[in-house]
Parts: sequence; structure tokens; C-alpha cells
Amino acid sequence: MYLRRLTRQLLSANIYLAIYLAMLEVFKMSNVEEAEVSIRRMTRNDIQAVLALDRKVGSGRGLLSYKDMATTDPGGPLDLSFVAEVDGKMSGFIMNRLAYLMVPFTEVCIIQGILVHPDYQKHGIASKLLQRLLEHCQTEGINTIRALVPERDEVLRHFVERCGFRRSNIVNFDKTFDN
Repeated sequence: MYLRRLTRQLLSANIYLAIYLAMLEVFKMSNVEEAEVSIRRMTRNDIQAVLALDRKVGSGRGLLSYKDMATTDPGGPLDLSFVAEVDGKMSGFIMNRLAYLMVPFTEVCIIQGILVHPDYQKHGIASKLLQRLLEHCQTEGINTIRALVPERDEVLRHFVERCGFRRSNIVNFDKTFDN
């Protein structure tokens, strides 16, 4: 009943996703199914581990910088990020931020990204991270979770659709400047 109610709430929310399902290599594990996965809130102490996982994705050049991480203020009042651990080691994370958007202001959880170590992909880690976020948002009364998905990213789109997200009626327009 809880999941049905949560699914109905999510279907009525404005939802997009910007998730990076990334290739991460910090450690190897032979049998992920037998390992216990723990999900906890991200803290400032996780910044270096998050950056290390991110750098592994880009062969030394990650998508995130220390400045990015400091700006998100892990564990701060607007941060809604979580970390997945297996045997005490980070196996993935989901970065999220609370924002107040549009007029009238709507409280929205923005999913900024999900990264999962390749040894743990296809074992439900990303789904567990997302489920923990959804539970937290429902407990806190945050009724809109927005995920931004690149239009041509079919894998990511299918993942969020399997998790109950639906295309929103919000259209996003960007203006960029050449630097």
C-alpha cells in the first residue's frame, strides 16, 4: 500500500532526471548478491571518496570537482544526497538537492546524479539509492522529485521510467554563453 501511494504521488509530480550511471573502479567484489548494502546520508567526509569514484569514470578526469562538491555542501540543510556502502566501502552514491522553483515556489528535490561502481551495476544499488531518497522525501513532505535526463539517453530514461518517473509537463530552455 505504501509503495502504491508513493507511486501515485510520483506520477503526479514534475519529474526529470540527470543521472550519470558511471563506470567506477575502487574495489572488486566476487559475489555482490551476498553482500549487505547499507544506505546512509552523504557527509562532508565523503567528498574525497566521491571524487575518487568520479575520477575512475573519466580515466582520471572526473565530471565533479572539489568546488562542485563544496558547493553542494554534503550533509548541509539543502543537501539530500545518499551513499551506498558494501563491506564499509563506497559502492555508489546519489547526489540530490532541495530547491524552490517556479512561481508560486514549489519545493523540489533535484536529482543531480547517480554513480555506481561497475562491479555493483545490475545488482540494484542505483534502485536502492533512489528508493531511499524517495522514502526520505516522503517523510519530509517533499512531494516533487525532478530528474533531468538527456533526451537521447535511452538507458537512463528506461531506468527512471522503471522507477515510476514519468515525463513532466515542464519544458526546459537553456541559454549558454561562450567562455
